[in-house]
Amino acid sequence: MNVLNRRLLPALIPLFLTACAGNVPKPVPQQPAATVAPVEPVEDVAMAPKLLRPAQPADFWSDMRESFALPGCDADPKVLAWARTYTKSPNRFEQNVNEVLPLIVYAHKSATKHSVAGEFALLPWVESQYRHVPGAKNRPAGMWQIMPQTARTLGLRVEKNYDERLDITKSTESVMNMMRRYYDDLGDWRLVDVAYNAGEFGLKKKLDKHGGPTNDDGLPDVPMKPVTREHLVKLMAMACIVRDPARFNVSLPRRDTENTLQVVQVSSPQSLAQAAKQSGLSMNDLRDFNPAYRTTRGTVSSSLLLPKSAADQYKLGPVDAVAEAPEPVADAKPTVAKASKKSSKKKAIANDEPQIVFYKVNTGESLWSIARHHQVSVEQLMKWNDLQTQAVKPGQVLKLTAAR
Repeated sequence: MNVLNRRLLPALIPLFLTACAGNVPKPVPQQPAATVAPVEPVEDVAMAPKLLRPAQPADFWSDMRESFALPGCDADPKVLAWARTYTKSPNRFEQNVNEVLPLIVYAHKSATKHSVAGEFALLPWVESQYRHVPGAKNRPAGMWQIMPQTARTLGLRVEKNYDERLDITKSTESVMNMMRRYYDDLGDWRLVDVAYNAGEFGLKKKLDKHGGPTNDDGLPDVPMKPVTREHLVKLMAMACIVRDPARFNVSLPRRDTENTLQVVQVSSPQSLAQAAKQSGLSMNDLRDFNPAYRTTRGTVSSSLLLPKSAADQYKLGPVDAVAEAPEPVADAKPTVAKASKKSSKKKAIANDEPQIVFYKVNTGESLWSIARHHQVSVEQLMKWNDLQTQAVKPGQVLKLTAAR
């Protein structure tokens, strides 16, 4: 080391140490702790997600599929053949199902109550397409097509002015109770349908003679008439469509809770006219949900079956009393544009546009009841009126025909 370095080294060492010391962070002086205001406890939203968003509506058709007990679509070629026949016109099939969906839902609710296979909620489609068949003397009646003798066995009243075979509530309850009894005796849901169509006692005689079915995956191999076998095939075909609607190029309609049918208890006897006014329904619509009353002069003494909107209004209590009107021949019908301007019970509204029928919605009516009463489909009403949902309000004006 030369002389110059020896002279500079002692001077550089203190500088070097000072520079290193400068890199050490200086201690921060302690500040007095700030006073924090107490915070109110908040609910842990993760523990209650249902409070943050509405629950999604349950899929009715999924529930129905889970309740099925009969063999599936491939049980027999005739099942698929009838399923294709039913859905030959997909749009029309969808319209038909949508129009009777409240009745399907109601029948399935009763089937679930009695632990009956879900397919039997579709049985009225095979019997009557859910129509309230009036029935003549010694003929079947109602959407379940119950014979007079069977009605007596079930304890259903069949009278001149009142026929409980057409009472949706009582007939459905009786049929489902009978189906459950059949199954307890026969142990096979396929045979339950055979017994319903051909008679329980006749089937039991054949089973005693020929034995029970040996095939659990197809049609039961027991003697039966062709019409009875076809009855079972049709029921299985409807269930097949519900099982796999895409297979038949159809979409099953979504359940509208506003059209859900409810049983409403009647506190004191009242005329049909009073019940119609209290529920906000027309006489025709009231009787459509309660077809057991053969005339408009019937007296309601126990209960009524009403769509939810009408049931909610009925529960509010009687409206202002009105004089009892004579029995009407029929409710006034909507009129086409440029028709007479006389007022009608339906409050039809005229318009200058020719050949377009308009209708004003009454309190308690739904799009389904309007479509059913005027023999059009819900889809047509939605299309003609540019509706995105089936919800309608009293006073709303609807087109009942397509624009010309």
